[in-house]
Amino acid sequence: MTNPRRKKALEAKLDANQKKAIYLLIENELLPKKEQRTKEAIAEEVGVTYKTIWSWSTRNKDFIDYKNLVADEYLEENRNRVNAQLMKLIDGEQPSVKAIDLYYRRFGLLTERKQIEIDNGEGSRTNADLARELAELDELLNDE
Repeated sequence: MTNPRRKKALEAKLDANQKKAIYLLIENELLPKKEQRTKEAIAEEVGVTYKTIWSWSTRNKDFIDYKNLVADEYLEENRNRVNAQLMKLIDGEQPSVKAIDLYYRRFGLLTERKQIEIDNGEGSRTNADLARELAELDELLNDE
């Protein structure tokens, strides 16, 4: 969930061109590849150069943070669409195992269990082996 104060604070640090660029960039990135516009075209629409858009997108932390925040809001607003697509993959003729896995992980119903076994090459030792080793250690201590 977006923090409204943080959003307002970031927004206050950006000018109108930067905000316009952010919305155009996000909208463009959500389009299918063949429908996307170039960053040069977006820069022209905003009224700046490509280099300016590039600089904002790579060097201006407020621009980057605000863009990420707006993109996250968009994703939050469209969660139902994502869930619907996930259910289509699960309910299809050939259910997607990956989609089922994602569903279970999303709701904490599937967890990974890892078991680590250490083999130091000595194998199992019997009680007699342990007793013999203890006796050897006792001898070493008594010799000193």
